[in-house]
Amino acid sequence: MTQLNYYELEPEDNHFTDVVIDVTHRCNMMCKNCYIPNREIPDMDADLMIETIKKFPKRVAIRIIGAEPTMRQDLPELITRILDTGHRVTLLTNGLRLARENYVKGLKDAGLKHLYLSLNGVDNDDWYEKIDEMRCSKKKIQAMINANKYNLLRDVGCIIVNGVNEEAPARMIDMFKRHDIKNVVVRFKTIGQLGRYMEGVHQMGMDSLINIVCKQLNLKEDYVRWWQNNWIYPDSRQEKDSFLFPLDPKQRLVYKGIWIKLVNWNTDGKTTVLENSTRRGRVTENFKVAPFFEHVTNNEGGY
Repeated sequence: MTQLNYYELEPEDNHFTDVVIDVTHRCNMMCKNCYIPNREIPDMDADLMIETIKKFPKRVAIRIIGAEPTMRQDLPELITRILDTGHRVTLLTNGLRLARENYVKGLKDAGLKHLYLSLNGVDNDDWYEKIDEMRCSKKKIQAMINANKYNLLRDVGCIIVNGVNEEAPARMIDMFKRHDIKNVVVRFKTIGQLGRYMEGVHQMGMDSLINIVCKQLNLKEDYVRWWQNNWIYPDSRQEKDSFLFPLDPKQRLVYKGIWIKLVNWNTDGKTTVLENSTRRGRVTENFKVAPFFEHVTNNEGGY
């Protein structure tokens, strides 16, 4: 295994195009797979956060995460303040609080346009209980419906766990059809050996993920492999452990129609998840910028 490629940048020198900000380490769930399970860290200072991202030399995509960012009462204000700096904003959430339509409307009114919703159990409470330690399918589905109603739903995430939810891809697409979800990227991921994770199950890699998705969605493996070999991020930001493809071969515009993103978070033989990514950065506890997963790994058990 090579040495962890960890470094920190001054905000003025940021070169990452997607920057994660952990606005809180509090959470209203205790999922079995959580790469940032540290709960005793104080909430990020909003003023220092804004000062930091104002110094970025170029516009970036800010990903607001937690633990669970909706635990902050000032989340709508944070969204507005970040947007006022000129950066884009994506909110990553477990969705429990988004089951209330008024809450989703408040996020929309604050200026949010892009939301990532975790749906590890799709619409199956047994799956949620085994993966996320909570029977929460009704709230999750309602959050999806509310986010779609206000045109916020852009990304859905689902960790595939061997022996639990291998049928998730087909069930997810069926659920989208039933609830008229037409334009979204659904991300199927393997378990990452980072933070708190399910150790007693077989850890799958990209080949297993491709096999499951092809069988579940009745896709030819050659089609998916073509996209794996030809999907290239602009500015040489390719991540070899992730790629996108459209469910409809005729579709070429991401977020138009249903797109699938496969992401291998298995760290077997690697220093960390998606190692050496030049796309994903993280605002650190001392308000520098570091490569995201390298920072998580370097600070495991801390920030």
